[in-house]
Amino acid sequence: MRPQHNQTSKPTDAPLFPFWVEDRGLSFFLAFLVLITTFVPMIPLSRAGRIGLDLIFALMLFSGAIATIRHRALMYLVVALTVLEFTADLIVEFNPLIGHLGWDTAMKVSGMAIVVVMTLRHTFRPGPISVHRVMGGVAAYLLIGLTWAFAYKLLMEERPDAIHFQPTITGSLTGEPSRLIYFSFATLTSVTYGDACPIHRIARSLAMAEALIGQLYPSILIATLVGMALQARSTPGVDP
Repeated sequence: MRPQHNQTSKPTDAPLFPFWVEDRGLSFFLAFLVLITTFVPMIPLSRAGRIGLDLIFALMLFSGAIATIRHRALMYLVVALTVLEFTADLIVEFNPLIGHLGWDTAMKVSGMAIVVVMTLRHTFRPGPISVHRVMGGVAAYLLIGLTWAFAYKLLMEERPDAIHFQPTITGSLTGEPSRLIYFSFATLTSVTYGDACPIHRIARSLAMAEALIGQLYPSILIATLVGMALQARSTPGVDP
């Protein structure tokens, strides 16, 4: 009788960075998002400042991909989009004449949309609730605001008057990311100061959709995490 050899196939979706893909990877991802949303308005509009901002953004997308995506093919897709997006930013920086095409911004929006979905999936997967997973939910919230900001930027590259900013806001261009991030999070959190408003019909639709998400997401996040925590407590052998 021939001995049977147990052949164990190597998993194709094994993580490349075991430390980073644990729940604590969500905390590092959140740190990148806070860095971008908080310090973008402080970065000067020099060429070095814009390139530095693009690099930080690329690192944020990369960290989000390896922290939340388990399928290697999808992770490679996001990493490839990140590299292409950073390359496109550099090309547009040194050749502004092709910046109106919007392909660099479109790649940003595509990469962030994928990372948003994967962050939510990773945060709400079955298992015990930890503080890192709560931070993952916060990271998804911030990432939604950033995704909408660059969606506004993509629109304003075609329609520069899509969003009206008060002329008293000086020192920056209308389509500058810091202004659009400010407008996006003001819309997401339903905080308005009357210094910016959507004019174009697509901008208004985007603003209404973002405002609805901003109102519904926190309650859904809290209810889901609390429900998962209660379910983990009631399941034998599962630590809350």
